[in-house]
Amino acid sequence: MSKPVLFGHPLSPYTRKVRLVLLSLGIEHDFRVVMPRADDAEFRAASPLGKIPAFRDEHTTVADSSVIIHYLNRFYDGGLVPESRAGFARALWFEEYTDTVLVPVIGGHLFAEVVLAERLFQRKPIQSDIDKALNQELPAIYAFLEEQLGAGKWLVGDGLTVADLAVGGTMLSLYHCGQVVPASTPRLQAFVERIFKLDAVRTVLAEELEVMQGMQYATPLAERQL
Repeated sequence: MSKPVLFGHPLSPYTRKVRLVLLSLGIEHDFRVVMPRADDAEFRAASPLGKIPAFRDEHTTVADSSVIIHYLNRFYDGGLVPESRAGFARALWFEEYTDTVLVPVIGGHLFAEVVLAERLFQRKPIQSDIDKALNQELPAIYAFLEEQLGAGKWLVGDGLTVADLAVGGTMLSLYHCGQVVPASTPRLQAFVERIFKLDAVRTVLAEELEVMQGMQYATPLAERQL
């Protein structure tokens, strides 16, 4: 029986999210690095639209990060989505919040401009996007997540869920850009430090550091002792 395969790229926040779930659940798999719309027959069979990530196992192929995560938790004895109705809904809401709020801001307005613009897109960074992220969008995100954490260590209940891996994993992109969660939001700051200490996060970070070294980008995360 062949191992499941995850198609994607280490610097894709959507790929990272699925990779963190796979690693956290202890699902042995091959990680095949591909770019979006790559001319790769096996990848295209799993992702007809050419988007990353995509997933294949002996039973089927699955595309879209959220759908993959649902699939893994349903058919691989996943424990990262709470069983209670309220916990289930809250965990999946934060996973969607990551895709629709965090990734456009941290991945789009910040990471894409600070890290990728000149090195990958061969253009100058859009400074207005960076300024908007730093001065308007991120402060609102920090305040919201600080409130949502309350007195707990995790976003949903007492244990790690997909909500934490999605939200916390996206913070890697933030820190790659030289930004950190401010001291004015101590609960969120502590949450991010807990996320960064997870074995799954250590694994994906090591892969990302290799990619960034190849891009000749000196990520601030390379200097952290995680």
